Amino acid sequence: MSARPFTESEYSLLTASLADQGRLRDKLIVVLSCATGFRIKEVLSLTIGQVCDPATAEVVREVTIARRNMKGGRGVWQRSVRGRRVPLGESVRQAIRDYLATLGPLDPVAALFSTCRSGGKPMSRSQAFRMIVAAAEECGIDTTRISTHSGRKTFAARVYSATGKDLIATQRLMGHSSPMTTSRYLETNAAHLDRVVLALCA
Repeated sequence: MSARPFTESEYSLLTASLADQGRLRDKLIVVLSCATGFRIKEVLSLTIGQVCDPATAEVVREVTIARRNMKGGRGVWQRSVRGRRVPLGESVRQAIRDYLATLGPLDPVAALFSTCRSGGKPMSRSQAFRMIVAAAEECGIDTTRISTHSGRKTFAARVYSATGKDLIATQRLMGHSSPMTTSRYLETNAAHLDRVVLALCA
């Protein structure tokens, strides 16, 4: 069963709960996933220097994932894969500031989302999955279809809605090669489809 996006109320509840618990690293993982559409592997590949200018200690206004860290960026099709740049809104930049303030001296080459057990290496995808599902359960969110891909699907749903349901614009912002791929990211609701048909026949 495929992952589903978070609703806006679930997103607000989840990020507020993580912030209240002082889990600013975990909150930032969720925020970045939902605000950039990066895959979880791409989010976890980020270094401190990619989100913060080491010369000024100022949080950057856009983040670029290098081709080598993207899906397919190291395999047979790597020449067809491009890096992806996404601008960061002020609320996202503030979440980054809040988290960086807990780290002490900032090493630009260090993993942004390292763990104590990893010895400075990035959190693994399975660790991120367990964190997201457990945090959602604590908030009373139905986790049947929640996974690390829920953030990317949340981004797709937000873009689709904000662009007036423009599939091509959503495709481009998702970095998909085909709108057919993008369409699979968009949830359909049977009740909504029924209302559409009934409105046509009214």
